[in-house]
Amino acid sequence: MIWHAFTTLPRMRRITMGVCLLIMGLFVAPIASVSAKPALSHLSRIETSHLPHVNREFRHPAEAHQLFFLQRTLNANTVVYTTHFDHSGKLNQETPVSVYWRRFQENGQVMPLRWYERVFGFGVKLRKTDKPNTLHMTFNGLKSHPLELRQTAPFTAALYARFDDRDYRLIYAYLDVDESGLFPKVTRLRLYTHDPETGLFVTHTIAVSGGAYTE
Repeated sequence: MIWHAFTTLPRMRRITMGVCLLIMGLFVAPIASVSAKPALSHLSRIETSHLPHVNREFRHPAEAHQLFFLQRTLNANTVVYTTHFDHSGKLNQETPVSVYWRRFQENGQVMPLRWYERVFGFGVKLRKTDKPNTLHMTFNGLKSHPLELRQTAPFTAALYARFDDRDYRLIYAYLDVDESGLFPKVTRLRLYTHDPETGLFVTHTIAVSGGAYTE
């Protein structure tokens, strides 16, 4: 029954649903790990003095209090993460992070996530930590790999991931997706970060093996 319901969805919705079930686990998993499914293999780590724009045909969002965004080869539609603050500039306790589509493939309008995109992939959960002004943030697609949401100043926050015992500020992710089959398959991940120790931008390129949703 589940299989029938999935295969009767329009093609682009099948692609989006399949991708969202695996995407969020990709860019937050340790890049040296090869035991997870899909398997990840670190190809390169490149430092630059400027932030690369991987696909010039795709606009980068510039939202108020933007935290992170995700783009894919499928089209220019972009998943955007923003932060909410209270009147004093502290992270909103009820809803510190919002996630939505910026539909650049259409008219650039905002669209909420569909239920399966929110529940299985792009949605987030946050919990308190012992550190001041810091929350653990996990994506629903990979709850076992928390990130840190840090408030760095009033009305300012950033998202950090740890690679090779170093913290990098996440800026955006770009995914190469093969959509030739029934299910989408992620073949490569490029994660664009900032190294606070050197002041340089760091691009982590990761090959993805077996990156298809097959349930």
